[in-house]
Amino acid sequence: MPLPHRTSESDLVLPSGFEDIVRVVDRYVADRRTGVPTRHRRARHRLPALLFTRERAAGATPEGDTRVGVAAGDAGRGEPDPALSALVHVYHHRLVRLGSGETGHLASLAPHAIVDEDLLTCEPSGENADEPDGPHVRLLDRVARQLRATMPDGSGTLRLPEFDVCLAVLRAGIAAGDVTEERRALRDHVYDKCAWKFGFAAEVSALGNELGAKRWSAITKVITTPLAWLWRWLYGRRIDRGRRFRWVGGMLDEPGRSFLNASMSLRDAHVRSRAQGRADEGTPADPGAAAATARSAASAVAARDEAVVRQILLTALIRDLARAARPPVWSVRGPRRRWPFVLLLPTVGGEDSPSRRLLNSFSAVAEETAICPLFVLGAATADIPPYAVGLPRPGIPGQGVRPGGQSATARAVGSLLAAGACGQPVEAVCTVPLSPVPDNGTNAERPVVQRPVRSREARGRDWLRPGVATTVALAVLVGLGTALVHVPGLGGTRHAPTPTPVSRSSDTWCPRVDTGERVGLTDGSDRCDLAHGLYAHELRSLEDRLGRQNAKVDRSEPYRTLVFFAPLSVGSESRRTVPTGFQMLRGALLAQKQVNDLHLNTQMPIRLLIANAGEYFRFGSHGGLNLKNDSRVDVARMIINRVHRDHIAGVIGLAQSRPESLQAAVELDAQGVPVLGTGVSGQRMVKDSPVSYSQLSAPDERVARVMASFARRSPRLAALAKVTAGHTAPAAVLVFDPKDTYFSVDLKDRFTHAYGSAGPVYPVPYGEASKQTQTPSVAASVCALIRRTDGFILYAGRSSVMYDLFYYLQNDKQCHTHQGQIAVLAESPAPHLIQHPELMAQLYGSLHLFYNQSGLPEGKGPFAAGFKKEYGVSADSDAAGGYDAVKVYFLVMNDIMDTDPQFTPSAVVTYLQTTGLTDFVGESGIMTFGKGRKYPVNKEVDIQEITSDGTTINDLTCGAVEAKAAPVTRWGPSGNFICPSDD
Repeated sequence: MPLPHRTSESDLVLPSGFEDIVRVVDRYVADRRTGVPTRHRRARHRLPALLFTRERAAGATPEGDTRVGVAAGDAGRGEPDPALSALVHVYHHRLVRLGSGETGHLASLAPHAIVDEDLLTCEPSGENADEPDGPHVRLLDRVARQLRATMPDGSGTLRLPEFDVCLAVLRAGIAAGDVTEERRALRDHVYDKCAWKFGFAAEVSALGNELGAKRWSAITKVITTPLAWLWRWLYGRRIDRGRRFRWVGGMLDEPGRSFLNASMSLRDAHVRSRAQGRADEGTPADPGAAAATARSAASAVAARDEAVVRQILLTALIRDLARAARPPVWSVRGPRRRWPFVLLLPTVGGEDSPSRRLLNSFSAVAEETAICPLFVLGAATADIPPYAVGLPRPGIPGQGVRPGGQSATARAVGSLLAAGACGQPVEAVCTVPLSPVPDNGTNAERPVVQRPVRSREARGRDWLRPGVATTVALAVLVGLGTALVHVPGLGGTRHAPTPTPVSRSSDTWCPRVDTGERVGLTDGSDRCDLAHGLYAHELRSLEDRLGRQNAKVDRSEPYRTLVFFAPLSVGSESRRTVPTGFQMLRGALLAQKQVNDLHLNTQMPIRLLIANAGEYFRFGSHGGLNLKNDSRVDVARMIINRVHRDHIAGVIGLAQSRPESLQAAVELDAQGVPVLGTGVSGQRMVKDSPVSYSQLSAPDERVARVMASFARRSPRLAALAKVTAGHTAPAAVLVFDPKDTYFSVDLKDRFTHAYGSAGPVYPVPYGEASKQTQTPSVAASVCALIRRTDGFILYAGRSSVMYDLFYYLQNDKQCHTHQGQIAVLAESPAPHLIQHPELMAQLYGSLHLFYNQSGLPEGKGPFAAGFKKEYGVSADSDAAGGYDAVKVYFLVMNDIMDTDPQFTPSAVVTYLQTTGLTDFVGESGIMTFGKGRKYPVNKEVDIQEITSDGTTINDLTCGAVEAKAAPVTRWGPSGNFICPSDD
């Protein structure tokens, strides 16, 4: 017999295997961290959104697709089916049960919300009938109200303070006028709607009236009015300048601005989007061509503004839910809030569908959110979003999953949810293809009746944690009070002074900074773990190797220490790609091992230290050119303080051209410590650096000229681009970071100058500090220029944000030239693409990558073979640069020790300035530098290409490649093109 609240899906037939998937999902709805031991749980965790699709029959193609076959990735995603909407409704009914009390109410098993698009058109619009909220605001408001209403019994009230404040900002009825008056009115409106009211004045007045004294009311007003004003003022300051709402300014690309100022910008975007929406509704059916073009441009801007508003509201909601999912330690509701907050989207349709737009925002926001307790379950009823990926191969098994007991799809879903619960990075949205075969006539009543999901009930032991926390807090207070009593001058008892405890090594040499990173120095065995962020495991393995190799150095005999100094971690909130310094460090460690294994008559053993400057080299220096480090941490100063203790002879690395890294070189030069840069190309690094600085890589002036020559004449690039009319070379869409003056802007200017009049150059700004919400608009601008010019992309940005741009370029189906693929020529490519070139064809098939290398190791030589054997990845120019830097110091130190066994770092500087190196045979090329020359003359520069089958070929080699021989001056299929040379 059907349940009273079940009438519509009783005859629905479930797909084969759907019950297995439901059981897997149930486990994570009951406990979002299921299967993860408490001691292994990370703060960062996020369950991916699951989107039901229909499994495509073998050999079938999507409707309207004329291709013979379908790509494997598309086939794995399935295809949309409007009938799948009913399955989401089935799961919705699974999340409620009929209460057992006399009232017989429906009790929620987990907080959830379902998006019903039909209700959005008939709901009231909010506080102002004349100023509609718009469906995007009403939708999220309805989601928040449903989550509040479906909190399970005994789990408390759901509070959403940040969401309520942002919603109040959008709905505030403020008349246009002076900006200061608008800010004040907005602050008062937020206070009236969201603040806890200072309202005991009425109770005191009532007490006075009962006492019969008429003047009591005046007395209470005199006392309470100043207190109420002070409370309002403090609330306004906390909202405007507090840390809680700083993220709003960051998402609007207005960091550092007050929340009220950022709110004014948010309101402007909201008003513009709603005004354009009303204008579109009233537009005539057949406007002129010019009017249609103008309307299209205005609609695009309005859509962007609407997306920004939606993403900010969704971010506020997720932040509130993350806080609600982890109550304070003194709350008894912590153990009862193990479930995620479930959001059901039964109709994820085309681009204009409200559910689709909400899912778009979730995909963008979830990637930037450390903790996301929102679990989205939807059904693709029209188009599958381009960012949705198919299920991965099962990796981490879900708890309780028997290999043979469930379908392959259910096991894949379990592995995916287990990875998200463990804190591993997972895609934001994944498709779950459902079988088109029915499940033996089983209808929708079965999963509703047989419901294993249970909401955790209140237990007596829930009070244990709050009780322990209270006891500990009281013990600490008593201890502090006792300590204060015994302080001389404050109490009557005097004690002999106790010695000051010695600080730990981790506090002195590798402090933790506000980004969550540990920066500073380690020798691999001093318990200073610099590994942090997404790539901590990679650095930690290199630290272990460092400790083992340093342990073999006999420190009772003469030795010298080199410091590898570079950014080697990313912040806790960062999603940037792996730091380029990893490959250089691998090369340096391999060189240390090899030179220390030699048995020469006179040889200086090398010890190595790792110095982490933090993301963007922020903590590598202090003062001077470094304007971003507002802490007291200065890693360059730490190196200087350990010169005598560790017998430091020099520094290698830096790895990035930044004012912060140049300032570090200046600080080290002041103490006579030489720096040998690797992976550094900014012209100012050689122009403005001190005398003790030199580098093994070619500067931007040389790199830009070689890249311009390649772009003008390469037949392989020309096959993917079209020469612009009136020019001799294709157009270059130059992507650069306008704030990165030391590298990106410098390369842009020099390439533009070298490209000359051969082809037009269209600069497109794209910063490494930009929020992901801006990347789609950058990609749209790039695609528009590519379609119009049939040119190529010159990527002059940082490697850390290349993936973000490539992602949106790949997902834009209209982003291509008339020749097909888009050629991308990059100076600083993402390291992972260089080490695994097959990923270009797998992930970014619409792009064709050419990239610069500052000298390539011989592919089948002993260095490349040894590097592959040691680390399991291929060697590149970064690895060769780190390797050569250690070999250069080894050669120089062995020459010096013949005449000065007790030499200092200044002796190395003097050697390079007076003697220098001539025809040094390195893995990154033949190098001659020193004697006032800060970089190798005619340094080898190569242009590599990743072909469509995922292999790498060399298209260009210029510069010194053989010892005591003239540099290579021609390149091309028949050597027809002249190589640029140093003046």
